[in-house]
Amino acid sequence: MSLSFRNLGEGDLNQILDWEESCFPGETWTEKMIQTHLEFHVAFGIGNPEIQCYALVCETPWEIEIFRIATLPNFRKQGIAKQMLENLFQKFPKKEFFLEVKESNEPAIKLYLSVGFLELERRKKYYPDGSTAVLMKRNPIE
Repeated sequence: MSLSFRNLGEGDLNQILDWEESCFPGETWTEKMIQTHLEFHVAFGIGNPEIQCYALVCETPWEIEIFRIATLPNFRKQGIAKQMLENLFQKFPKKEFFLEVKESNEPAIKLYLSVGFLELERRKKYYPDGSTAVLMKRNPIE
């Protein structure tokens, strides 16, 4: 199945808020955080036709930091997040990618390793709930 990849903008704010609630219960970004992100950074969605996965990223001249990436609950375990990452890599082919993920999120870590991310370090008690963050990096494919 071919999924469509598109930019998300301020017109998608309410939907992104709903997706945050579905994907990050208890850890959602606030409306102000998402609004600020959309004002200064970029966001993408992938789906057919409805968005099934979204990513909030920060682009600098030399790197991409993935702040949020999530597949909506009804679409998980179908490889959609991997397709999202592949689309991001195609959109920014010459940039390094960074992200952080909770140490307990083993499926996400496995996904990131499968698409070329490497673990850089672990930050103990990084998240508000006291859990450890795994910082990961993917180099551009030459």
